[in-house]
Amino acid sequence: MDIIPKETRAAAVPGAERLIHLVENCADELAREVAQTLRQHPLTVNYRTIPEKDVYDRARRVFSNLEQWLSQKSEREDVARYYAALGAQRHEERVPLSEVLHALNICRRVLWQNVIEHGLLDTVYDFVQALELQHQVLLFFDRAIFYTARGYEGG
Repeated sequence: MDIIPKETRAAAVPGAERLIHLVENCADELAREVAQTLRQHPLTVNYRTIPEKDVYDRARRVFSNLEQWLSQKSEREDVARYYAALGAQRHEERVPLSEVLHALNICRRVLWQNVIEHGLLDTVYDFVQALELQHQVLLFFDRAIFYTARGYEGG
């Protein structure tokens, strides 16, 4: 059961459509930035051994999943199922768990950097709305990290 009822998730927050629109329309740009960071970051060296297109596709999928979550098109169980499978796959690929989890953190950071760069926080009102949305984004990534780790551990 969701801690946050579906009807109070991001799509119900005033101004949420701006963030959803950013994720939908900039997902390719966000994924490229994440892929580039992962392939260069000193804490994600194993991502250099994965074909660049695969790293991009994986990052793109994270943003697609986030958009689905924010738009209320997916449930906690969908997040759990996908990220548990992702964790198991990364374990099979022998990508260290620390790098897999750091990759998800990089996705979150890139998203918020782009929120700021695209001017979605121009007013105090925008900032207050962003705080509400931040809670939903953090909830998504917290679950993604937890279920990735669980899948990685085989549970």
